[in-house]
Amino acid sequence: MTDLMQWMYQNYIKPQIESQPKDDTEGMWFDFLDNELYDEQKKGLQAALAFYAVQGFRPGVRTGVTLGTDLS
Repeated sequence: MTDLMQWMYQNYIKPQIESQPKDDTEGMWFDFLDNELYDEQKKGLQAALAFYAVQGFRPGVRTGVTLGTDLS
């Protein structure tokens, strides 16, 4: 991941994801992961989540840039 994408993940993408409301079932799964994983596993999980979140964010940016002229 580039420095820009790491910055975007830490300062925009991750806070947006974490601010989403969770129902009881989703909260249970997050608590389960937090309680069951070792610290190294948590770091690996966070790295994988960051990678996939950034990959999902990129098409949205590209689409927004491409459609920007059509939508204005």
